[in-house]
Amino acid sequence: MERRCKFDIILAILNAVSCGTTKTKIVYATNLNFKLADKYLSFLQEHGLVEQHDGCYKITREGQEYLKKARELRIWVTDPALSVIAMTDL
Repeated sequence: MERRCKFDIILAILNAVSCGTTKTKIVYATNLNFKLADKYLSFLQEHGLVEQHDGCYKITREGQEYLKKARELRIWVTDPALSVIAMTDL
């Protein structure tokens, strides 16, 4: 399996918690261990992107906005047609 960058892991967690879920389901959905999941969930909570209530993690409004913009950025960066246009504009 290819190593993922922190950005990819954060996006995977935000996707996993978009409908509310437990830490165990986040671990399985993101292919992380519990120690790393705790680290990232704490980071996301500190930055207001995820909240936890009664053992259930859920994305916040700010988290939804972040996820939306990150997806747009991902499309822009990985789409070859858009990359060529961007590079010729420089």
